[in-house]
Amino acid sequence: MPLPAERFPFTARLIALAPLEAGVYVLWHGEDLIYIGHAKGGRATLRACLLDHFSGVSGPCTRRANFYGWELSEDPEGDEARLLVEYRSLNQRLPRCNARA
Repeated sequence: MPLPAERFPFTARLIALAPLEAGVYVLWHGEDLIYIGHAKGGRATLRACLLDHFSGVSGPCTRRANFYGWELSEDPEGDEARLLVEYRSLNQRLPRCNARA
């Protein structure tokens, strides 16, 4: 699975338009991808997870994001794991906010 291609400004107004579904999402600070995560579905939707990062509930590291992207997924945990493996193989490290988790 490739990284989500479309980037959106990390604002409350745009996060409110994110799907109420399961999927994977990525957060950027400028051009630096800082976090890869997943939303399991149910109460943990893409919108809910992104709002947790935006509000700081998920910690200070991801709160600094200024762009995000997402993809719907039927296997969000597996897709997140695959994206993390791919990122690590290309960059020899995890995204900085995943490394702190």
